[in-house]
Amino acid sequence: MPDTRSLRARSALFFTALAACVAIVSIGCGGEDRPNILLVILDTARADRFPWQGYAKPTAPRLAELARDGVVYTRAFSPGPWTVPAHASLFTGQYPSLHRTDCGSLRLPDEATTLAETLRAAGYRTIGYTANPWIGKGYNFNQGFDTYVETWRDVPENSEDTGATITNERVIRWLRWRQDNREARRQPFFLFINYFEAHLPYHPPEPERTRLIGPDADPRRVARLSRLSHPEEMRFIMGISDLDAADLALLNALYDGEIAYVDRKVGEVLDVLRGLGILDRTVIAIAGDHGENIGDHGMMDHKLSVHDTLLHVPMLVRYPPRVPPGRVVEAAVQLHDLHPTILALAGVPLPAGVPIEAVPLPDAGVPTPGRDPAGSIISEFVGPPVEFLDVLEDLFPGQDLSRFDRKLVALRKGGWKIHWGSDGRHALFNVAADPGETRDLAASETGRVQAFENLVDQWLRRDTRRSRRPAGTSP
Repeated sequence: MPDTRSLRARSALFFTALAACVAIVSIGCGGEDRPNILLVILDTARADRFPWQGYAKPTAPRLAELARDGVVYTRAFSPGPWTVPAHASLFTGQYPSLHRTDCGSLRLPDEATTLAETLRAAGYRTIGYTANPWIGKGYNFNQGFDTYVETWRDVPENSEDTGATITNERVIRWLRWRQDNREARRQPFFLFINYFEAHLPYHPPEPERTRLIGPDADPRRVARLSRLSHPEEMRFIMGISDLDAADLALLNALYDGEIAYVDRKVGEVLDVLRGLGILDRTVIAIAGDHGENIGDHGMMDHKLSVHDTLLHVPMLVRYPPRVPPGRVVEAAVQLHDLHPTILALAGVPLPAGVPIEAVPLPDAGVPTPGRDPAGSIISEFVGPPVEFLDVLEDLFPGQDLSRFDRKLVALRKGGWKIHWGSDGRHALFNVAADPGETRDLAASETGRVQAFENLVDQWLRRDTRRSRRPAGTSP
């Protein structure tokens, strides 16, 4: 007697694939008629270091050129302040408090439905390359990929390059193999790349190093700070670091050099796509997963904070057949809004029965009003941060760490933003007037704090069972 559960599973897969093919029939079922997709994450890239945000230093000329050919989002915010929750949200279209892949539970759940899985079911070849171990196979971020390569494993010790060169070598080799293989070209591809360059320690190669820090920098100080990494960032957070203002200025310049270097490496891949004649038939989506504190707010790296230095990220989309060039969108959007946007541009329906809390991006070639301007923008640090606390306890035995032992929610609405803490300690900022979040107004705006506390409570109690929820409409 047949296994009815197996029959149901096979039937579900059949109808999912059938629905996907029907949805894309208007743009053709052949791989050469559907767009390829390139999704690039610039790990640890904060928005304020890019030219379209008004940054004066020449950090990203190749991406600026790409942005002029598509749409750039000047107010894009990550749903999580560090790698694991941000990528999990991007891959699932859900906020951290729904997918629960964050502190204390770092593995993407098997039952999650990922962007790669949905595209593969629709006929896409799915390939991923990551230079970041936090989104490796051990944490199940390979779910849905036909091929998933952890290039970080092959980076030589003490290398100035943090994996970008190895990643590009393998990406470009694969692209050229595909170009020479007629059968492979019949299948569209979804190519995901994570570049890890802007992560501590900051040691950009030449010529970006000298170009961004200047030729007159003290070489001994440059050598010392280019090696700064764990646990020095923890010492800074604890207030016992000996880094001075000049050190922080040089660290910022080194960080800029890393942004410039990864810009060059992205440009190499774009040049190959152009040379192969497929650049304009490929959806290009590039974003940061989160930003970085480099002395900002008394913090270092991207731990234990929900300031905009961590949440405000660069984001752009290019696809000439659908996306008009030269668009600049100032409406607030979120990183994981790329999830439904990519699916829509590919003509692939959202997975049935799966709660999707993101919405397609405006002006990205998809009919959508975008997020409700009166709605909330949410970012979450789902704690308690047990992994970070364990490290701090080992490094600083006997220190009071209670101020870090909490979950955080950043809720932005109507020009205001609360840093909500599960321990009852909240901060409130008028980000319209104080975008640097320098003046905590919680003590003088008690009524507004209470109203925002209620909004966070509504958010955490939201109904997460509904599929395709129009995120941003409430709370």
